Amino acid sequence: MSTFISGSVAYDTILRFDGVFADHLLAGSLNTINLTFQTPNMDKHFGGCAANIAYSLKMTGGEPLIVTTVGKDSQDYLNHLQSLAIRTDGIKIIKNAFTPQAFITTDRLGNQMTAFHEGAMAWADQALPTENEKLDWAIVTPTATPVMKAHINYLNEHRIPTIWDMGQASAYLSGQDIGWFLEHVDVLTLSSYEWDVLKQKTGLDIKSVVQKLTATIITKGDKGALLYANGDSDYFPALTLNGPTYPVGCGDAFRGGLLRGLTLRWDWTDTLHLATLMGAIKAQSPEAQGYSVTTDEIARRFERAFGKTVNLKD
Repeated sequence: MSTFISGSVAYDTILRFDGVFADHLLAGSLNTINLTFQTPNMDKHFGGCAANIAYSLKMTGGEPLIVTTVGKDSQDYLNHLQSLAIRTDGIKIIKNAFTPQAFITTDRLGNQMTAFHEGAMAWADQALPTENEKLDWAIVTPTATPVMKAHINYLNEHRIPTIWDMGQASAYLSGQDIGWFLEHVDVLTLSSYEWDVLKQKTGLDIKSVVQKLTATIITKGDKGALLYANGDSDYFPALTLNGPTYPVGCGDAFRGGLLRGLTLRWDWTDTLHLATLMGAIKAQSPEAQGYSVTTDEIARRFERAFGKTVNLKD
């Protein structure tokens, strides 16, 4: 069976600022921001939430099916995915648009500012699996609101358990839209900042949100993650890493591990541990799709980190 993943397949341009953003933001001048950050380091990589999650899921032994649209400049990306044995038959090419592009600037503390051009992704509701596709789980990540709703409606009709990753959609969704998503998915994943936005826009507290869902997962970067499920809450600390770390794509790698645990029908503890491990593995690579591990290596690292033997094979 395959795992449905919708969202962006994008080119990422990553710029690194050696200072701290907050040092250049003046409290009295936030309505007239005009800033330039010198970024001596720049890289361009394959990225996008859907593709990054698919990459992580593939590393853990899963079978991702990316369902989205790309543009006229996408052939090298499609070749890249095919070289990894990641299916591309769920990806539709829009010939009069560019593939989505993200321009990401990070500072010394790991804070990020991103400008995103959606390009061909505006037509992503045109991409759907074939009717006879066998799916085990799904994750819907940020795209245009009608696209996310179309994909979730499709998944609801086919009774596929679904994660909604709120992500950057927190910036443009209304409180009413957020409420719709909470009523139509099984699991919610979001960052602590996005959680604050959700509360502000909907007026809901954590108790009101978690009772609508099978699980709610709030990620906190290098501070770990909170899980609300089965009437309980649990904290999962991030793994301690030595050497430089790279935050871009860590949340996507986490979600790939999350999906693999769910497709293997693991309990929530093991599933969150795998998600945490995949986020840590990605954090040691500057590229969102630049790390390479086998399922045996992941299992060994899982046992070292959490003291339990796991099998990542179906």
